[in-house]
Amino acid sequence: MDQVRRAVEGILTRWPDVVRTPDDRDRERLALEMLRRTSDWNWDGITTQRIISAAVAVFDEDRRMRSDLAPVRDFYLSEIETREPGAFLDGMVGVYVDSFSEGALHTHALAKALAQRADDLGSRHRKLHEAVTGLFRPGDAPGELAHRMTEAENSYEELKRIGLSRPHTSGLARAAQRIFLSRLAPDLAEPTARRKLFNWLTPEHGSVLQSGAGQAVEALLAVWRDCTPPDALRNELCEAIIAGWNDPRLHSGGIWSGFDPTLKAVLLRWLTHQDMKFFCNMVTATQNSHMWAPRRDFWLKLYDDKMIDEAWVAFGSDARLYAQQHLVRSGKTDMNCRFGRQLDRGSSTSLLIMRIGNKIVVDGCHSYRTHIFRLDDKKAPKLYARDYYCDDIMRVSRNAKSHSSIPSWSQWVLQHV
Repeated sequence: MDQVRRAVEGILTRWPDVVRTPDDRDRERLALEMLRRTSDWNWDGITTQRIISAAVAVFDEDRRMRSDLAPVRDFYLSEIETREPGAFLDGMVGVYVDSFSEGALHTHALAKALAQRADDLGSRHRKLHEAVTGLFRPGDAPGELAHRMTEAENSYEELKRIGLSRPHTSGLARAAQRIFLSRLAPDLAEPTARRKLFNWLTPEHGSVLQSGAGQAVEALLAVWRDCTPPDALRNELCEAIIAGWNDPRLHSGGIWSGFDPTLKAVLLRWLTHQDMKFFCNMVTATQNSHMWAPRRDFWLKLYDDKMIDEAWVAFGSDARLYAQQHLVRSGKTDMNCRFGRQLDRGSSTSLLIMRIGNKIVVDGCHSYRTHIFRLDDKKAPKLYARDYYCDDIMRVSRNAKSHSSIPSWSQWVLQHV
């Protein structure tokens, strides 16, 4: 039987879905068609696949409680009780799993009906039922599934192995995810727990989780609310978060729209520090000037003294290449989104743009002067822009100083910020 089992596994892997999930724009039409057919009891020209696709619409979040569709829901529950084993019964297990909501009436109704037919399920859902014996007990199923997720090294692959073809979109998996996260959260300072979390959030063979990801990233940052991780870990976490859910300085939607502001502030502090370190490390490695080291130490001390509120880097072309090869270790980092570009002077100059209180401060590598603008100055360069022109900044600046005397320069900066 091994050859037969392997053939079955191959088929299930290539065609994981029992039923096609209808597009949102088609769902109302499908639901009303089923209402008409159940009322007229006319089944001419309809397939089992279409009936199951309609079930997805009837039991989705927008329609599961609609009173006018009650006869259609009753039809599906009746058919679960009487229909022979096969595509319909297996399809309804998929509808139950995907539309699962622990306290919802439709979930309990589907669970009760399907529990009576557990012995008639096809191989995929029989396998899932064997792995999660409380599958048709809505109060138990999420906890059992969360236990498997917690015990597995790679929960995403584990859920696919036991029969959930789309773990991130399943309502049952989303319910289990909350429990899974609560169990991992106290240990997220440890590499093992973080690895398990990221295996779920950003699977190697799947899309990055979006629904519920905000709570997961909050839990990841909450560990470091009152302390700071080592630089290497801080950089790794910053790059992983930005790669998965965009830079919160550039994007306000997605997980960032309802994000805990105190935890978002933690990430923003990390990003400010990271961008300053990227700039400083790049200049240290590529510029041989005795005047750079004290400038670097001055800026980093201002950050340590909590004077620098925000920072953004605009790399020239050579510096961007250096940063990609030596500073940004994550292969997922999009350099075009992660940093700005400095385009004047043949892109040889790189800029560090900072907000210090109500001032915008621009410093550059080589002999580029430091420029200070008031935040409300319309000519002040904006943080987080894509492109910068260092000569244009220099021309509109009315408050600038060279680094020819470091003590005089540093005193000037402190006086004007």
